[in-house]
Amino acid sequence: MKLKIVFFVILMSFSCEDIIPLEHLDWQKKRREDLFADDGYLNIAGLFPIQNGSYSMGSKEGSDIKLPAAMPLSLAEVLVKDSIISFNFFSTVILNDSIETNSLSYNYFKNKNSFSQGNFVWFVHLDSGVKAIRLRDLKHPLLTMDFEVDFFPYSSSNIISGHFEKYQLPKVVNFSNFLGGNFIDSIPGKIHFKYRGKSYSLEPTISGSGKFFIAFGDKTNGKETYGGGRYLYVMPEDSLGNVTIDFNKSLNPPCVFSTFTTCPVPRSENIMDVKIESGEKNYDGLLFSSVYQ
Repeated sequence: MKLKIVFFVILMSFSCEDIIPLEHLDWQKKRREDLFADDGYLNIAGLFPIQNGSYSMGSKEGSDIKLPAAMPLSLAEVLVKDSIISFNFFSTVILNDSIETNSLSYNYFKNKNSFSQGNFVWFVHLDSGVKAIRLRDLKHPLLTMDFEVDFFPYSSSNIISGHFEKYQLPKVVNFSNFLGGNFIDSIPGKIHFKYRGKSYSLEPTISGSGKFFIAFGDKTNGKETYGGGRYLYVMPEDSLGNVTIDFNKSLNPPCVFSTFTTCPVPRSENIMDVKIESGEKNYDGLLFSSVYQ
């Protein structure tokens, strides 16, 4: 399948230092690839919250977990009890891309299993306080459309040196997500920096990759950028506590592209009273989740 992806990058080269470096172009390329990858955000075809109880799963009207019309009318009965989920399928499915199965019970905190039938893949999704079955369509109809994301002009002045202040004990706080739920996470410390002569600080969490993850807001939100804030990944501090914040790599949250996503909301401590005109601008194209809503 040939994907035609157009990313507009505004290059303003008033000085040699503002020519986009190859490293940043590689980052933009990887960002595009990650969005369209099998585990990216653009092929998500459903997100179905689950709690303790039993669920009918299929495309038939009235199913507790209502699947797209291209899937079987009755695919499975699902039972959730505490940390154990049981799938009893009415037809053969593929477990973890390799094994044919008709049923499976497992601890979804300890085991990350996935099931597939045709071009659809589903699994238990645990993130940002959400427990749900996430469905992907690896042949999502919109994956072949033109896809445009605009960027602010690259600027070396938006690469900031900061200092990480590690808390004696991580701060355990309550976060909110865009679905209205809450979850607990820990903040290891605070990043201090100056931007346009004014002092600021941001509190990160730790991502699965080990990088600092920052959900932040600024005065571009709701105008040039998404109203709910933006995301940024920062490498951990060095031995002296120094960090580098590259606002050119600020990202749209996944919920900009699909409502079938779980996105942390920036806490008030990470809302800055300044415009950070850097990174991805808001995406105002077609929602990929609209195909299945």
